[in-house]
Amino acid sequence: MLISDGVIGLRPIEVADATAHRAARNRESVRRTAGPGTPNVVADFERCAEEWAQDGPCKTFGVVDVVSHTLAGTLDLAVEQEFLAKRQADIAYGIYAPWRGLAGRSVVLACRYLARHDLADEAVLRIDPDNTAAIALAHRLGFHYHHTVADAEGRLDWFIQAI
Repeated sequence: MLISDGVIGLRPIEVADATAHRAARNRESVRRTAGPGTPNVVADFERCAEEWAQDGPCKTFGVVDVVSHTLAGTLDLAVEQEFLAKRQADIAYGIYAPWRGLAGRSVVLACRYLARHDLADEAVLRIDPDNTAAIALAHRLGFHYHHTVADAEGRLDWFIQAI
């Protein structure tokens, strides 16, 4: 299953993607990326693949360059989470440096996936207030600031868009 706009695509993450993910993360200094990020990347990807197999509420996609089939990042979708309102979906993405300009396309494809599968009425981007690039992207994509949540893990600004 691949959802694509002809430039990039989203497909279920595979355990085999762990090597490319680890290499991309090691080559660059990334403050925040979505998806598996602990030292045991293979175990994280196994967990993500199992979530797909069980059709669970959290799905990790591989963001791929359609022409080269190269893993360009990861994108997480989460529904039915305690911190979300009913029919909201959280989107978190981490695009590797060579493909950073494609982050917006990945969010748009995620919203299409949510709509196609009738999983949510609203998409949520939770963004660190210091991440001005992600905030600018949220605004360019039509997301609107909703509120800020501050807890033990830090502060996140919530941006919401109807699907």
